[in-house]
Amino acid sequence: MARWIAVLMVLMFSALAAVPAMATDLPRVMIVGDDADHDTIPRNSRVFDRVLNAISNELLNEGFEVKDETALSSETHIQGRSRRTDAELVQIAKDLGIDVLVIFSIYPNVKKNQNSVRATARVEGRLLSVYDGSRMGNFEAEPQAYQPVDKPYARNDILEAVGRMSKILGQDVGQVLAQRLSNYVDQEGGRLQEWTLIFDGFSADEMAAVEDYLVIFSGYDSHRPKPNALNTSSHHEYLYRSAIDSAKLQSNLNKMLNKMNIKGRIYISGLEVKVVQQNGVRQRRVQKQSEW
Repeated sequence: MARWIAVLMVLMFSALAAVPAMATDLPRVMIVGDDADHDTIPRNSRVFDRVLNAISNELLNEGFEVKDETALSSETHIQGRSRRTDAELVQIAKDLGIDVLVIFSIYPNVKKNQNSVRATARVEGRLLSVYDGSRMGNFEAEPQAYQPVDKPYARNDILEAVGRMSKILGQDVGQVLAQRLSNYVDQEGGRLQEWTLIFDGFSADEMAAVEDYLVIFSGYDSHRPKPNALNTSSHHEYLYRSAIDSAKLQSNLNKMLNKMNIKGRIYISGLEVKVVQQNGVRQRRVQKQSEW
């Protein structure tokens, strides 16, 4: 009888899944400079700002939500740091709830001969999914033309020459990255992401029923046990690949718990979701003594 009830519940969810799902939320995007390499132009340079603004405009033109790092982190992180590593950039993005990082670097290049000094720059850019670490595309741009630099020259003169072409470089990189991000987001069914689902306090039989529900949630692509996870008889971890957004996933998990008549709490942090079953405190009574 219980098995038939579970089958009916799955059929009910299948009927709901047949209804076209709402579009997933656009990712929160932030643009940052990777200037850890001392051959690159640091983020406190006006050339850096021009490239950042040009990339930002291209993403905004594609309809993406671009977040400003300073505005978001002014009260939580130290400002004005340069020469930051990738690890620091990713941690900041996680702290600020960013989905996709646009990371770029600017490499100036000077060519000298007896008659002239000329300057140019190469801009490299890449897209990184913050929580699962997936690379989503990269690109680099370097113009064929060089900007002349008057002799004698100093580093500031090189930056001025690079600055005159930085907007065009940023636009080139921004257009390609915006298109790649658009292709990633606009694919059929929405933006696929790899979630980590953790279930605490669930028996093996309960997990069999949970897996029946997971496959019928909207946006489902695949799932598998998480490698190297500490899975036990009551602790289960999965890698869950889906285009579902966090609000819809939380709603579906709450419906699932209700259908299974399980009381639990759901915690979401980035792409990690933890579902904890809450069992009531059992009241035990001392058995009545025999009159004998």
